[in-house]
Amino acid sequence: MCGIAGIYNPEGLFIDKHIIGRMSWSIRHRGPDAEGYHFDSHAHMASRRLSIIDLNQGAQPIYSRDKKHVIVYNGEIYNYREVKKKLLKKGFHFTTDTDTEVILAAFLAWGEDSLSFLRGMFAFCIWNYETRELFLARDRLGIKPLYYALQKDGTFIFASEVKALLLYPGIKRELYPKAINNLLTFGFNTAPFTFFNGIKQVLPGHFLNVSKKGLVETEYWDIDLDSHEIKDPPEEIAIRLREEISRSVKSRLIADVPIAAYLSGGIDSSIITGMYSGFANKIKTISINFDHAGYDESEYSREVSRAFKTEHVEFKCEIEDDRINDLVYYMEDPLLTLLNLPLFLLSEKASQNGFKVVLSGDGADEIFGGYDYFRLLKVMRFIRNDESAFRKNLLRRIFPKLKNFISTEIQYLFLKGYSDMYPALPYKYMEFPFKYEMYSGEYLSMLSKLDFDSPFFFDLEKISRRSFIDQALYIEIKMRLLNLTLPLADKMSMANSVELRTPFLDHDLVNFAFRIPDKYKIRGLNEKYILKKSMQGFLPERICKRKKQPLQPPGRWFINAHYDLIRDYLSDAAVRSKGYFNPDFIQNALCKYNNEMKIDYSGVVIVAFFIHLWDEIFLRNKVGLYSEPEPADFQEMLGGLVP
Repeated sequence: MCGIAGIYNPEGLFIDKHIIGRMSWSIRHRGPDAEGYHFDSHAHMASRRLSIIDLNQGAQPIYSRDKKHVIVYNGEIYNYREVKKKLLKKGFHFTTDTDTEVILAAFLAWGEDSLSFLRGMFAFCIWNYETRELFLARDRLGIKPLYYALQKDGTFIFASEVKALLLYPGIKRELYPKAINNLLTFGFNTAPFTFFNGIKQVLPGHFLNVSKKGLVETEYWDIDLDSHEIKDPPEEIAIRLREEISRSVKSRLIADVPIAAYLSGGIDSSIITGMYSGFANKIKTISINFDHAGYDESEYSREVSRAFKTEHVEFKCEIEDDRINDLVYYMEDPLLTLLNLPLFLLSEKASQNGFKVVLSGDGADEIFGGYDYFRLLKVMRFIRNDESAFRKNLLRRIFPKLKNFISTEIQYLFLKGYSDMYPALPYKYMEFPFKYEMYSGEYLSMLSKLDFDSPFFFDLEKISRRSFIDQALYIEIKMRLLNLTLPLADKMSMANSVELRTPFLDHDLVNFAFRIPDKYKIRGLNEKYILKKSMQGFLPERICKRKKQPLQPPGRWFINAHYDLIRDYLSDAAVRSKGYFNPDFIQNALCKYNNEMKIDYSGVVIVAFFIHLWDEIFLRNKVGLYSEPEPADFQEMLGGLVP
């Protein structure tokens, strides 16, 4: 399943069937690989399906036997056959072998409690014809997206993609006023908000009840922070962790289509590749190379491929000007970086090689402490309490670019100024350095009249009793994972009709990780220590020891490769017309981005370019957002399904 959409109006007002049809058509429409269009004119719900399980009988919506309930669903439930056995014992009958039908039956059997039985990624809606109520749920960690808008007249619209909601006449194409500032402050906009005014996302681990009484949102799951810390020696913890990862990988191999694995040569993707190879014969792995980046990971991915005897596909990271629109169109948000580019190209390559499902190592950094700023948190304890040169110089272990005493001292003073903020420090530290210089006077004036969004939709008090590392990991999962890592993974893969599965984000594995003492997650300044230890003797030795390398093309290369396009979008006239940025500062960045200077302006150019491109696509509709078939085409396209 690759997308859902729906409209609910408590007054029973007439809803044009073409609107819901066009909404659903925009959902995950990916050309010939996106199979099957399904429509329910009574519940005003629709789905567009990428068939993974039960290819012949998986059409949606699926109805209960008494026709009183109907479901549309996006995702995969990896334990649906185990849940199905429980339901068969309770007297339920099934006409398909789909997880969709199992979710509906589970809801009829256990109501809201049915969510506790489901292991996987999902966003679904169940409509009750008798009570006229909608029930919507999103998976525990937010792997699958689910957006909604509530209109003043009570009309509730939901979909797996924002662009589907924009087709509804009552929703205006407007920028959420704080979105750009959130992006440049935290590195992403923050949930539950989106870049679009009036459109929100359902929070992970939450469900919604929608009825004539209104909308009620309820949390049904959170990371278990009350569980006891594991007291076993690290050797035993490592063995248990390896078993947990193996179990999670095995459960995600359920499919009636071939499965590939992304392989960068880093420890996370190497673990998934190695585990997968133990459950299958010849597997295929896919890597992307950045030969223009000053570093080359291909030797590492090839080493892992040889170790596990995979059929390996490599290709270079490059894209034509006329396809850059896709990076924003499918992402639906502008980004600070180019992380969307390699992920988009990887899924395209997977699709070209005949794969609809791919395994990835996403999530390991967030649950085991794989980023540099987790090490920074440990150093902060020294910075707060001791100003010795030795302790300041620990910063050089984290920031290799600090070449001398002066640069180290500046970094130290900067961090000390924010030392009271940690464990939320990473998000302040990662604030875009040129943010206020970039803003136009108009945008700054608008911001000054608004309250800032709190990035924390969760209760910080309940994590205060945990260690600083665990607090930071919790915040990381609730913020970066939700607002950046997972949307990138899902949207860039589904853009090419590929379903991405993330074994590290099994909720039981996440809870297990939070029981591991943080001294084993980051030992000294060695990040992901326990994860690396668990793979000793399984992965090639130097894969476990190598330093993390982000999967990201260099900014200067991208600008040089697409300079004319970027210059057009960031012309003085364009910058003044949109009003977000200071045109003089942007022109200065365009002139200096490629200079070998201490100040790197390439980030300024890239984020401004993507924000302008987003504006053109979604607010001004100049890049074909509404290029779906005309309403008159739907009767023929649906084969008479719409009465």
